[in-house]
Amino acid sequence: MTNTVAIQGGDASFHHIAAKEFFGDSVEIKPCDNFKNAFTSVAKKETSHALIAIENSLYGSINEVYDLLLKNDVSIVGEIYLRINQNLIVVPGTKINEIKEVHSHPVALAQCAEFLDGHLASAERFEHVDTALSAKDVSKWRDKSKAAIASQQAAKLYELEVLKENIETNHQNYTRFVVIKNKSSGAIPKANKSSLILQTKDDTKPGALHEALGTFARRNLNLTLIHSRPSIGKAWHYMFYVDVLGGIADGLLDEAINELSVHNFVVKLLGCYPSGKSD
Repeated sequence: MTNTVAIQGGDASFHHIAAKEFFGDSVEIKPCDNFKNAFTSVAKKETSHALIAIENSLYGSINEVYDLLLKNDVSIVGEIYLRINQNLIVVPGTKINEIKEVHSHPVALAQCAEFLDGHLASAERFEHVDTALSAKDVSKWRDKSKAAIASQQAAKLYELEVLKENIETNHQNYTRFVVIKNKSSGAIPKANKSSLILQTKDDTKPGALHEALGTFARRNLNLTLIHSRPSIGKAWHYMFYVDVLGGIADGLLDEAINELSVHNFVVKLLGCYPSGKSD
């Protein structure tokens, strides 16, 4: 059965590129306007999976995605890290001094701020919901005064020209994407990473988080991420999103989860899956 995957964004977006790399070229892609619709597509079984950006090496975690993981009954079953190369894309034949407007996703505009400040300081910047869709608009307008920031794949798809390559300020620019599907039982082969939500109870005592972290340390379980979010409807109470390497096959993760209840934490296991790697 061919995988069908919901993504935020359209063809040649970075979500689209990551989905192709993870699942292969034969995957069927369903573009969505936003993260919520991508999650809904999986929840309603309109698609078998969704691939969602969850954090960037320069801009940190995407809070909306963590909140959606809490609200939806889904499992993380994989992850992929994608090197993000941003490019200045124009109508063929455009010279840089003709550009009066630059269009892209707000994060892409921020990632390229140094280049824009140095080379296009007087150009107005316009935000779009997706990098690839900004390239699509520039292609539609056929106006040399308008440029987009997007992938080289977007330039090719929409018959545009890459005027400047790799214009991001910091070239150590990676985005981590997680692959989600409907909640299901059964172990995933080669799973060596887990994602959890730890939520404090009303009567949590001082030092509870310290004790919770010690639960992992005593078992030599490596925490690769700790991200806090306010508990909705509970002022000054927090949830902690935690990524853990190891402990699945030998039962140490299960031991740690059981012990966490002693320290007044409610635990939601978001999934166990093979860890991805950045270049």
